Amino acid sequence: MAYIFKFNQNDKIINLVRTYPRVSFAFHNGTASYNNQYKLAGQFTSSILGAPEGYISLYEQNVDRKGTLDFAAANSAAGAAPVPHDPFGHAVATFIDPQTYYDGPNPRYATFKVKDGTRINFKTVSSAEFNATPDGAPLYKSYPLTAAVQKYYYSGSKPRYIDTVDGDDLDPPIAGAATGSITFLYALKNTMNYYQILNPNYAFSSSVRDLAASSSDPGAVEASLLTIPTIFYGDSIKKGSVDLKFYVTGTLVGQLKDINRNGDLIQVGPSGSGGTGSVGGVALYTEGFLVLTGSWDLTAAGTRFAPSHSELYGTTNDYPSWINFAQTISSSVAPTTGSSCFLDFSGSHKIPTMMLFATAQKNLLNHSNNPTWRERGSQLLITSGSTGYIQNNTVPIKNVVSSPYHDPTGSFAKTTYISKIGIYDRNKNLIAIAKVAKPVKKLEERELTFKLKLDM
Repeated sequence: MAYIFKFNQNDKIINLVRTYPRVSFAFHNGTASYNNQYKLAGQFTSSILGAPEGYISLYEQNVDRKGTLDFAAANSAAGAAPVPHDPFGHAVATFIDPQTYYDGPNPRYATFKVKDGTRINFKTVSSAEFNATPDGAPLYKSYPLTAAVQKYYYSGSKPRYIDTVDGDDLDPPIAGAATGSITFLYALKNTMNYYQILNPNYAFSSSVRDLAASSSDPGAVEASLLTIPTIFYGDSIKKGSVDLKFYVTGTLVGQLKDINRNGDLIQVGPSGSGGTGSVGGVALYTEGFLVLTGSWDLTAAGTRFAPSHSELYGTTNDYPSWINFAQTISSSVAPTTGSSCFLDFSGSHKIPTMMLFATAQKNLLNHSNNPTWRERGSQLLITSGSTGYIQNNTVPIKNVVSSPYHDPTGSFAKTTYISKIGIYDRNKNLIAIAKVAKPVKKLEERELTFKLKLDM
């Protein structure tokens, strides 16, 4: 029998748990490996999660699915352009098999919203695109949604932003107005300058180096940018956990770590490597970016790794350097086989949790509607018909009190076993179910308290 009790204020405790998930990436021969996970093939796809190697799939949907849903009308008038529609609703309205709109034997999930008078829209769809969509047409997005670490290289001669002066098209015209475009690296200028109060090496432009250069004045230092999506680390990257390793033909030639926990990526080894003790870049912990500026040869003459290793990285220099770190995954360079790079760090993620104490009080929860609770063979129904339904109110309850004797049994006591605890919202909607590993015995004189934990 189900009972509903209200949690008191002292029965609820809300905590904030901080976790530090460990993340590891390996870059070699044009591919990235995430946490040493191999790409598993399925029955329908070469990747069971539908994502390339090194990518993470949001919610891991579309497991071993191949194909898509066709949102274009297949029965448009002759000569007319296909009109997008909801394939399921259209199939029901026209008595067509929904599989008509399956492209492939095992189509992937797709999320869609039919445009109607509510004007509810996806955040990724602009207002202009939404207004141009005909009424009744679906706005859709195919799954899976994936993310991966990306690498961008900026040579010293490449401008970080394009400055085009064209103020005649403005209303009113403004002489010398600047329009143009910026690179991902230049977009971090304000962010890096904001952090320079903590560490001067965050300065975007300084007497030590200049990361800014326009189309008219290139003159910036060579740099690389490694982007890490937030899905890999949560709220921020844990300070002091960033570790970059550069290997050449299996030999470690350089290692960067943020040992001071202030964003500086300092080369800490190995012993005898070139540039030991130098700052090879900075880490933006909250934003998930690594700006690499170390351009020295990790296998230069005079180090224990001489002679210098040479390989085509697709950059200005063909020797191992921190600017060439993970360059193998860059789309602008052919895969390199002699070099391999490893990136390790810990995320920092806060998880709100709620602790609930569900109490089974004395003299309560001692009745059950389970058929095994009454004596075997007892008659529950006395009579039923068009005028009434009468049950036997003297049905004996089975005595489960243990006794050393087979007959008679022990003194009778109402006994139930608690196996599940349901949690309801204020509208009495079931939102969670807690199950115990083994049913807990409940007697009338016994009070039990169950501690439940929910991640919010």
